[in-house]
Amino acid sequence: MVKSKRNPVKSMAERDQQTKLGISRRDVLKSLVTSVGFAALPGAHGEETRSGGVISLVRSGNRNPRWYGFNLLEYFSTDPDWMKYFPYRNDGMFREDDFRWMRDWGFNFARLPMDYRLWTDTNDPLKIDERKLQPVDRAIRLGEQYGIHINICLHRAPGFCILDSLDPGVTGIQVTPERTSLFTNPHTLDVFVHQWTVFAKRYKGISGNRLSFNLLNEPKVFNIAAEKVSQAIRGGDSSPELVGQKVRGQGVKDYTRIARAAIDGIRAVDPDRLIVIDGFDVATEPLVDLAFAAKTVQSVHHYYPQKLTFYEAEWAREEKSLDAVPSWPLEDTRRQILANRETMENFFQGWRKAAAGGASIHCGEMGCYKHVPPRVTMAWFEDALDVLNQMGAGWALWNFRGPFGVLDTERPGTKYQDWYGHQLDRPLLCLLQEKREG
Repeated sequence: MVKSKRNPVKSMAERDQQTKLGISRRDVLKSLVTSVGFAALPGAHGEETRSGGVISLVRSGNRNPRWYGFNLLEYFSTDPDWMKYFPYRNDGMFREDDFRWMRDWGFNFARLPMDYRLWTDTNDPLKIDERKLQPVDRAIRLGEQYGIHINICLHRAPGFCILDSLDPGVTGIQVTPERTSLFTNPHTLDVFVHQWTVFAKRYKGISGNRLSFNLLNEPKVFNIAAEKVSQAIRGGDSSPELVGQKVRGQGVKDYTRIARAAIDGIRAVDPDRLIVIDGFDVATEPLVDLAFAAKTVQSVHHYYPQKLTFYEAEWAREEKSLDAVPSWPLEDTRRQILANRETMENFFQGWRKAAAGGASIHCGEMGCYKHVPPRVTMAWFEDALDVLNQMGAGWALWNFRGPFGVLDTERPGTKYQDWYGHQLDRPLLCLLQEKREG
């Protein structure tokens, strides 16, 4: 692990004492109890105590955090083409109204998918401009003020971003890819761990009920895997299927090693930090070797089936192979079922087993893109949320404002309600409110 030559930063908890937010500990505890269930994990946070008794933050018989909410994208990507499709400005100005409305509507979770290049010197990735982390500080303070758990995530990390697998010639979206690989380059792994140790120092002392770290968004081995498969086939080593399985297995081992290195780096600074680990293969496969690690949660993403949820999405043009507007259950032109509630349940079989075995799980992303008709979107959410609730898993939509969310989705055919200058999808919001507690 690379150690920074800079002086250790003050923790955010220390800075909060200096700046005096005007929020008392009593107010924070009241927020935790009255919001829709911050649940601590056994062995992670224990219990909160105050005069007059003990406040239990653990849901009996379930290790899963009771987080229900949305992703906020104000620090999403340095590649400006994404601003065509998602409503953010990359200024880090997380909107206080978002936090207020989420709380007022009964939600308690905000995931912040972020691009490390926003605060990192591209020529010296060990040099971090901590002034540019102040928007993240502010989001955490807003989370405290409104009873919203903040989950900070490296959506683009040193050496990996799922967006780098997209072909700009197909999508029309220009992305500046990583120059090294987190999966194969030891120095890049050191840089990755360094990012998280900086966060760990900065936010040490903040309760796990307020803040968690999501190590890496949607890990997957793509270009390297394809190259290895091609080489193996040319060399006559084995069948494409067997080679693919071997490459996939190695990818899981590499990602487990990467996650462990980051966890160790964080734990060396902040032993009590709650850490979220996306499943392998675009957050669809739980990591068996880390399933029961203390103070960790494994995150699944729910876009099954993508032919429906990503219908007409500009960055997923290969999903436009449907011959007609999608339905739910999803059918082809011959009325043959392609996906339904049963196949969805089968898709999550591995996660259901992990949850039944005692692993802590959560769904960090889900939703239907704006071109999916309102009726179909509602039918899909009915089943999707039920399947997650059966596992006792909380969930978060990819947007709060934007094409996967409840505000300003621009979904044709939706009857919107004016909400302080925004367009609110009230039926979808009501469904989410109905389903959020299982």
